[in-house]
Amino acid sequence: MEEKSVFVDYDDTTPSPRSLRGAPRHFLSKTLSWLQPANAWKLSKRFAYCFTPQLVRSHYFGDPGFAPKKFPTSYLSGLRGLTAIKVFTFHWTFAFSDLGYKPYGTTERYTHFLELPIIRYVHSGFTAHIFFAVAGYLTSLRIFQLLERHNQQSHSKVMVNISGALFRRAFRLYLPTFIITLIFTHYIHFGFYEHNRPYLDDHEKLFPGVWQEPKPEQLASYYAQLQYWASEMYQLSNVFLPATAYYPLIDQHLWSILAEMRGSLCLYFVLMATTQCRTYVRLAMLCLMTFVFFLWDHWEIWIYMLGSIVAQINVLMGEPEAEKKVATGLFAPPPRFPAASGTVRKSSSVWRYITPATTLRSYLRIIGFWVAFYLLSYPIWGSEPSEEAPGYETLNLLIPAWMERKDKFYANIGTTLLLFLLARSYESTSNWRRLLNSHVAQYLGKISFGLYLTHGPVLHAVGYMIPQYIWWGMGVEGIDTSNTVWFIVLFIGWAINLTLCLSVADVWTREVESRCVKLVKKIEELSFVREST
Repeated sequence: MEEKSVFVDYDDTTPSPRSLRGAPRHFLSKTLSWLQPANAWKLSKRFAYCFTPQLVRSHYFGDPGFAPKKFPTSYLSGLRGLTAIKVFTFHWTFAFSDLGYKPYGTTERYTHFLELPIIRYVHSGFTAHIFFAVAGYLTSLRIFQLLERHNQQSHSKVMVNISGALFRRAFRLYLPTFIITLIFTHYIHFGFYEHNRPYLDDHEKLFPGVWQEPKPEQLASYYAQLQYWASEMYQLSNVFLPATAYYPLIDQHLWSILAEMRGSLCLYFVLMATTQCRTYVRLAMLCLMTFVFFLWDHWEIWIYMLGSIVAQINVLMGEPEAEKKVATGLFAPPPRFPAASGTVRKSSSVWRYITPATTLRSYLRIIGFWVAFYLLSYPIWGSEPSEEAPGYETLNLLIPAWMERKDKFYANIGTTLLLFLLARSYESTSNWRRLLNSHVAQYLGKISFGLYLTHGPVLHAVGYMIPQYIWWGMGVEGIDTSNTVWFIVLFIGWAINLTLCLSVADVWTREVESRCVKLVKKIEELSFVREST
C-alpha cells in the first residue's frame, strides 16, 4: 500500500511544467498553500506516518510493507540481524557491569551462570568479526560462482561486478554514517545532551561497568562544532590511518565502519589479482594473504579473507542440497516387490553401511557448532597474563604473544567454523537455517545496519538513564540494591530500549538508508558508461 492511499483526503500536488523564470514564484505560492490549516493538517499526518514503525503501520493501517526477497544466502541476513541484537545487548550490559569480560571461575565473583562459555556469547563480547566474515563471504561468493562458469562472458561480468561494488561501497558505508553523526552533533551543540552528561560520566556510582564513551563537548560556535564533526569523519574515513581502529567521540561504536572499508578494499584487491588464476591457485593465494594479514596484526582484514576462503571452498564443494539429492538418488530404498532373500539382505547391508555415515555427519556437525560457539565466547580479558583463565589456559598458549588483540584470535577462528557449517547446511532440514530464515530474523537483518547506526545515540540520549530513574523512583541507587532487583530493573530497561531502538532503526532504514541506496544507484547510473547493445 502506498503512503498516499492511507489518507482519504490526499490530493495530488504535482506541479505542472513551468519555466525557470516562474519557479521562485511557484515555490513561494506552494509554500504558502501548505501553511494553510487544511493543508498543514494533511502534511502533519504524512509527516507522522513517515515516523511510524512498520509494525504499527501493518496493524493499524493495513500496510504490509515490502515482502522480503528470498535468496540462497538469506540466512546470512538473519545471522546479521540476530547478531545486531547481541551487539545492542552487550552495549547495554557493559555500562552497568563487567559481566562476561573474564573467564568463568577466575575468582568467586565470576561464577555466575551467565558467565559460562557459550551462554556468555549471547549477551557479552565483541561481535564485529561476524559481520566482517559475512561481508567477505558475500563479496566473494558471486564472483567465484561467475568464475566457475569458465566462459568469457562470465569472466567479463566479474570485473563489472567488482567495479560496481567498489564504487558503491564507500557511499553505502559513509553516507548514512555522516547523516546520523551530523544529527547527533546538532543534538550536542544545542544542549540536549548536557542534562545527562554529568550522570553518564559518573562511573563510580551510576555506571560502574567497563564503559568509557565520553561525548564531544558543547562548543561555543556552530562552526566550531561542525569543524570538530568534520575532523572526526575525516579520521573515520582515512583508510591509511596507522592505528588499527579509530573510535570517534561522537559515537565510539562506529569504529567498525573504517575497519569494514579497509577489509573490503584489501579483499577486492586480492580478488582482482587472482581473477585469472586457476581455482586452487586462487584458494592458495587467499590462504597466503590471510596469513600475511595475520602476521601484520590486522585481525579485521584476515577475517574478511577467511570469509572469502569459506566462499571458495563452498563453491568447490557444490551446493549441499544438490549433494543430498545425489545421495538420495544413489542410495534410494529398494522397491517393494518380491525378490530373492539374498538381494534383500544385500540392500539392508548397504543401508546399515550408509546410516552410520549419516549419523556420524550429524554428530560431527553438532560438535562443530559447539566448538564454534565455545571459541566465539572467548572472554575479552581471557588472555590477561595476570589472571587465570579456566577453560582457556591451554588455548592461550597458542595465541602469538605479539598480537595486540589476543581476544580476536579464537573469535575469528570460531566465526570461520560457524560460517562454514552454516554454508554447508541443508536448507530443507537444518534447524539453524530455519531459525535464520524466519520472519523475525529476516526483519532484524533488514534493519541491522540501521540498528547499528542508531542504537548508540538512542542509548545516550534516553536509554542509559531509564534504570536510574526506576531506581530513584524506588528511593535507592542501583549499586545498593540486591542482585535480583538490580537484574530485574536492567532487564526492564533493556526491553524498553530494545523496543525504542528497533522502532528508530525501522524508520531509519525506510526513510534514510533506502534513500541513500537509491541515491547511490543514481550516482552509479550517471557515472558509469552504459554497455552498448
